[in-house]
Amino acid sequence: MKKNKLLVLFLIFLFVSTLTGCNEKENINEETKIITELNYLDTKIVDLLNKLNGITIGNYVITKEEIQKEEKGDSQSGEDSSQGEQKQTQSQNNDNSSNVESKITVTEMNKITVLTTEENNIDWNFIKNEIETVNEAWSIIILDLASKDINNDDILNFSTTLNDTILSIKDENKTDTLQNLAKLYAFIPVFEGQLEQNTVNSKLKKVKSDLLNAYSIVEKEEWTQIETNVISAINTFKEALNDIEYVKNKEYKVNKTYILLNELQSSLKYKDKKLFYLKYQNTIESINLL
Repeated sequence: MKKNKLLVLFLIFLFVSTLTGCNEKENINEETKIITELNYLDTKIVDLLNKLNGITIGNYVITKEEIQKEEKGDSQSGEDSSQGEQKQTQSQNNDNSSNVESKITVTEMNKITVLTTEENNIDWNFIKNEIETVNEAWSIIILDLASKDINNDDILNFSTTLNDTILSIKDENKTDTLQNLAKLYAFIPVFEGQLEQNTVNSKLKKVKSDLLNAYSIVEKEEWTQIETNVISAINTFKEALNDIEYVKNKEYKVNKTYILLNELQSSLKYKDKKLFYLKYQNTIESINLL
């Protein structure tokens, strides 16, 4: 009888342990999904910010061009006029289909340079379409964040800032849109920091947030505040370096990013927008590779 009781207790313990293991695995999967969603927001928001000044991370843009190749054969000599007219009519009837079959698509990688880019040549239609896509994605992401007990005030504040961003884009107000997008991005490291994930990643997103805050007010040339944001980015990056294991695995990229951050700060003494954008572009690109 005692053996039977022990067996029952063992089976109950095994069952509970299995359930606990499943719950832990499910929690990890949910968090991984949310991190993926936050990375999506990261990419979209940074891309929109950069588009407002014609900046492309990677410094290249892919373009496609269709080239139409026409192939027409000459009539053989000795054919009578009726045969020639018949062939000419057939050739005209088939001309359109022949041209379609002869189209060639050429893909090119074109270099985009910061110094020659026109800052105020903004494709507002593209930006409007993209912010609508972000708004649609947020309606799903908000439910996942709420399910993980992310601070409700942070979620509501993101929604409010998103509304402000949509309105400034609707009005095609560049200055307000830059600042609203930077505020929007600032919630990403906050959300990620509340999850049980790698804290280095949330710190790196905080570094980007500081840089985006600086970038968003270059248009207004508020150089004192810009430098404050850049210094904050450098200090946060130093905090991320406390994870020795992380640094050891990515030593070259970490050192490169640290140098670029300091170069960005050094460039501020010139108070030149184009120089800032050039240094900013290199730094953000380096952070993305970490």
